[in-house]
Amino acid sequence: MDLLLHADDIHASYDHRRILKGVSLSVRRGEILGLIGTNGAGKTTLMGVLAGSHQHDAGLMTLAGEKYGPETIEEAQACGVGLIPQNFRIDPQLTIASAIFRGTFQAGKPHRELRDQASELIRDIGVSLDPDAKVGSLIRAEQALVEVLRMVAEEAQLVIMDEVAASLPDHDVAVLHQVLRMLVRQGRAIIYITHRLDEVRSIAHRIAVLREGQVHKILEASHTDVDELAFLLLQHELEGSARPSDPVEGHEVLRVVSLSAGDRVRDVTFNVAKGEIFGLVGTHRSGVYELVEALAGVIPSTAEQILMNGQAVQIRNAQDARSLKIGYLSDAVDDGEATGTIVEGLQRRGDGDEPNLREEITQLRGVADVIRRMRISTTNIHGDLSTLSGGDRQKVQLAKWMTADCDLLILSHPSRGIDIGAKEAVYQMLTELSLTGVAVILLSSDLSELISWCHRVGVMRDGELVTIEANANTNEDVLVHHMLGVKFESARSEARRVRT
Repeated sequence: MDLLLHADDIHASYDHRRILKGVSLSVRRGEILGLIGTNGAGKTTLMGVLAGSHQHDAGLMTLAGEKYGPETIEEAQACGVGLIPQNFRIDPQLTIASAIFRGTFQAGKPHRELRDQASELIRDIGVSLDPDAKVGSLIRAEQALVEVLRMVAEEAQLVIMDEVAASLPDHDVAVLHQVLRMLVRQGRAIIYITHRLDEVRSIAHRIAVLREGQVHKILEASHTDVDELAFLLLQHELEGSARPSDPVEGHEVLRVVSLSAGDRVRDVTFNVAKGEIFGLVGTHRSGVYELVEALAGVIPSTAEQILMNGQAVQIRNAQDARSLKIGYLSDAVDDGEATGTIVEGLQRRGDGDEPNLREEITQLRGVADVIRRMRISTTNIHGDLSTLSGGDRQKVQLAKWMTADCDLLILSHPSRGIDIGAKEAVYQMLTELSLTGVAVILLSSDLSELISWCHRVGVMRDGELVTIEANANTNEDVLVHHMLGVKFESARSEARRVRT
C-alpha cells in the first residue's frame, strides 16, 4: 500500500504543558490504523495536529509525499484530511443532503442538486437514508453515517474518527464498520480512535499504542489480543472479576408499576433491590432513554404506582428525583464548556454551612483518592476542568455522582469515552456502592459491560420492557435477540465484544 501520511518526531503542547513528546507514525492508503491510549495520553492533541486545529511545536509531517503542516481545519480539508470528533454536532434542522455537503465547495448549490448528489453517495455507500429527512430525526448512529458521508463529499483521503462509536450498540457499530471498510477499498485511509479494545482489533489493520505522549508500539491487529493491548496501555494485567450470578436479596429501593412516557414508553413495570446493579439496554428508538429520563424527572410520565423504599412517591420533575435521593448521570454530549476547577467538579456541596478546615482537608483527600483511582491525568487538582482531556472530564462527572449520597443512582453510558483502566476502577466503585446498599440502574450499549457488571438486565423494544434476564441465564446474543426481535449471531458480526 502507498504511504499517505507520515509523522516524524511530533511535539506539541497545551496550556504550557508538553502533551506530545516525539510521536512518529505512518498511515498507508487503503489502511485503517487503530489508535488507542489512556485518557490524557495525547490522542486528541495528535488528531488536532493532523486535522489543523492544533499547531505542533516541532517535528515533520508529509502527506502524499509533500510537506504537510496545516494551520487551520480548512487548510487540512483542502489537503484531503477530515476529522469526525467524538462529540460532533450537526444542526438538527438541516436536511441530510445539506448536512453532507456543509462546509464543502458545493454547499451553495441548489438543494435539488445536493439532494441528487447525496442520493448517489448514499447508494454508493450502501446505507438507508432519506436525503430530505431532517438530521434531528436521526439516531446517533445515523448521524455518524452522515458525518462519514461528509468526509466522502469533501473528498477526504485521510479520515480521522475520534471515539465516534463510543455509545453505539453492537449492530450499529457493525454497520459503521462495513461503511469504513468500503472507504478503504476505495483507497482512502482511516485513523480510528476507540477505547474498545475488542472493537479496534476487529476494524483495524494495525494498532498504534499511544502512552504518555509517545507511540509506544505499533502492532498488527491480527497478531494481538485484548489482554496484550490492555497490558501495553496499563503496564499491568487487568484484574479478573466474576460476573454477578446470584440474585440480590436486599429490600426494594424502587418499584415501578405501569409507567408510561408519551408514546415512547408504555406500561413498564420492574423493581430494583438494595445493592443491585440493574442493567437496561435497547436501541435508540426503543424507549430506553425516555425510561431513565422519566425516572430522573427529566421528562413527564405517568405511572400506576412508584415506590421508593416502600413509600408511594411522585416524580414530576428533576427536583422531585433529587429530593428522593435519585442521582442521574446522563450521556448528553459534552458541550466542551467545562467550567470551574477539578476539585470543584468532584465535590458535591450541600446547602449547609461551609466546611471547617478539618472537613476541607478530608474532602481534598477524598478528591485526591478519586483522581488516583480513576486515573485522571492532572498535575494540579486545583487546575481548571477545561485543561483535562474529554475522557478525564467524563470521569470527573461520573465520580461526582458515584460519591454522592444517593439511594438510587441512574448512570447512562458511564464508561463512554473513558479508558480501560478507569473502566476497571468504575466497576470496583460500583461494586463498593452496591455493598453499601445503593441501588444502581445502568444504561449501556456495551453488552459485555452489562453482563460483567449487572445482576439483571432489562431489554426495551418498541416502548415496552420485553424481558428481564438474570445474569446467570443470559449472554450477548440473547440480549441482542430481544433488542431487535430477530436473531443476531455473534459469529456473523466482526464488531462483537469479548465473549463471556
